[in-house]
Amino acid sequence: MSTSPEHALFRSSHPASLASAQGQRKRGVLVQPLPRLPRVWMRRTAAVLVACATFWNASAVYADQAVVEEVSGLLEQGHLDQAAKRADAYLRNNPGDVQVRFLQGVIATEQGSTAKAIDVFTALAKDYPQLPEPFNNLAVLYAAQGDERKAVDVLESAIRTNPSYATAHENLGDLYARMASEAYAKALQLDDSRKALQPKLSLIKQIFPVQETAPQTVAQAQTHSSNLSNTRAQEAARLTAQAQQADQVQKKQDQEREQQAKAKAEQAAAEKAAAEQRLAEEKKAADKLAADKAAADKLAAQTRAAEKAADDKLAAERAAAARAAQDKEEQKTAVTAPATLAASSDSSKAGTTAAAAALDAAVKEWADAWASQNMERYFAAYSTHFKPADGSSFSQWKEQRTQRIVGRPTISVQVRNLKTSAITADSATVQFRQTYSSGAFKASTQKTLRMQKEAGKWRIVHEGTGG
Repeated sequence: MSTSPEHALFRSSHPASLASAQGQRKRGVLVQPLPRLPRVWMRRTAAVLVACATFWNASAVYADQAVVEEVSGLLEQGHLDQAAKRADAYLRNNPGDVQVRFLQGVIATEQGSTAKAIDVFTALAKDYPQLPEPFNNLAVLYAAQGDERKAVDVLESAIRTNPSYATAHENLGDLYARMASEAYAKALQLDDSRKALQPKLSLIKQIFPVQETAPQTVAQAQTHSSNLSNTRAQEAARLTAQAQQADQVQKKQDQEREQQAKAKAEQAAAEKAAAEQRLAEEKKAADKLAADKAAADKLAAQTRAAEKAADDKLAAERAAAARAAQDKEEQKTAVTAPATLAASSDSSKAGTTAAAAALDAAVKEWADAWASQNMERYFAAYSTHFKPADGSSFSQWKEQRTQRIVGRPTISVQVRNLKTSAITADSATVQFRQTYSSGAFKASTQKTLRMQKEAGKWRIVHEGTGG
């Protein structure tokens, strides 16, 4: 943006007395641009800015006139540092003095301390909202920073405070005219085919001259203003209305874009959060499933290993007991019945055949009861004198077998190559190949059962594997 002086003078309020301001007009007005204030000028009276007597009539705290004149004199002579020190020293003891506080803001402006000047005039506007001058000078500073919208808002506050405050009206018109001029110029840069814009831009430059000579006399400024006052007022009013309407449209569009962007951002954030939550829940479920499966597999393996170890131990013990009993029986038979054996051989053979058939039926009944998980029939195949291989009681053993059998997947128990031996009137030994399967588990073992006849039925008194 160019720094050359263009368009309207932008007027600011200064706290000199009305008489002092009138005397200054006789000497002429010094026109000087503020730093970083493109196309906007501040008119200074009392060597700085235009006087505004209404400010002091409305103020709540009056200054020591001698101090005001002293600080104003230093300011007019260009002794800015001395003026600032004098004002600061006075305000330390009189912090509520409106006029000197206002001079403090003017001094900060002249020194180029825009931020400090803004703070001073903002505090004044807050403490004395009925005074339009602090609002007006805030608008000058905001315009110097290129913040036209904030300058417009502040000038409108000044006008609401004092609708008859001509300086604020004139500055607002100049500001809207500058904004309109920039908008027309930018439109021509973007689209030079829009020929209707050129006359409007030319008219603005005629009403608000491109360049003014500095310094110029008060009389010259007043003559120029008088010649153009009617045309300028009409055009400024029209441009002000157009600029206000354009500003409202722009604000509305900005708000809509903001709302749309916010809605999209919120929707995207919600979708992202939902997706992350779904992924977390799926991962948690998968981890739990894997952990449950691993625990179940481990438990099943431990159970199978324990059952196999118990079965192997029981089988070994039963086989050893069966062999010992068989040896004992054979020795007994050899000693006590060598003579009668031959005499009763025929009848003994017939009895052995019948006993073998009964033993075969008893074993198959036992296997069928086990496979069908019918625990009543299964336990009925055992003698009450049955001794579990692990040394537990018969009732404890029955409880353990119930837990191992009932509720399992389909059980299959097959008996092959059944052989009977050592058959007597009330005892016998049965050996066979047992094939057991349940679910994925399958085992094949050589089993030995020692049987005892009780109440006409063969029952198991010993059970072992191997042999």
